[in-house]
Amino acid sequence: MLYGSLGLIYELYTIVVVVLMNYPLKDSSSNIANNNEAMTSLSQTNKPILGYWKIRGLASSIRYQLIYSGIEFDEEVYEQGNAPEYSRDEWMKRKYKLGLEYPNLPYLKDGNEYKLTESGAIHRYCARKWCPELLCYDDVELYGKAEMVWGVVADLKGFVTMNCYRGDGDKKSLSNVAIPRFALVAKQLESNKYLIGDKLCCADFALMELIEMMDFISNGEIYKIYPSLQYYRNRMFSLPKVKEYYEDEKRSNARKLQFNNKSAKINN
Repeated sequence: MLYGSLGLIYELYTIVVVVLMNYPLKDSSSNIANNNEAMTSLSQTNKPILGYWKIRGLASSIRYQLIYSGIEFDEEVYEQGNAPEYSRDEWMKRKYKLGLEYPNLPYLKDGNEYKLTESGAIHRYCARKWCPELLCYDDVELYGKAEMVWGVVADLKGFVTMNCYRGDGDKKSLSNVAIPRFALVAKQLESNKYLIGDKLCCADFALMELIEMMDFISNGEIYKIYPSLQYYRNRMFSLPKVKEYYEDEKRSNARKLQFNNKSAKINN
């Protein structure tokens, strides 16, 4: 009886082995691969978030760079109150609750954990992650020039914007002192396609927005004095993806928002 029982057990074991060999269960690596695919699909829906005032300001150049890089993004928008208080409460109520190390606008949230402030840092981070050629890391001399022109454009932007808020509110007066400051940039663009030559850099996206602002302030006078700036502006807004974004009224805020906040003395 014992040997008969053992023989039956052996036969059953053999049948089970054969069945398993012919119909293998999904292995763990397959499950892991499926899980990874699900996580990848999920992560692709987590768009970066750009936070800023409901204006063009420092955010438009970041928007253009993200669009050029082929990155879809969401926005968190804060609106300044109306005169005479020009309340910033909408931003101040959230400023220290967002987990930002150095709370400021604009900010970028990339995923659940990574958060960044300061417009220059955001430009470079976005370039490093999604469009590294904008940093010119492959050419040390171009990299140096890219950093140099970033500083030049940032200084121009600071001067123009500051006088929109602190000046006398006269566009003509601001044009008279601001336009000559673009002379060196305009001269470079007479012979260069972009700020550092034939390659784009982050500063180009900042300059294209600043030129738009100066066009408004000077009523087009800046283009009469420096035609190279208009050619450059048109070239930038003809870039792949940027052109489509700018012309799509459903997607683009570029032509709808004001350049400055409500408290500025010069605004569109």
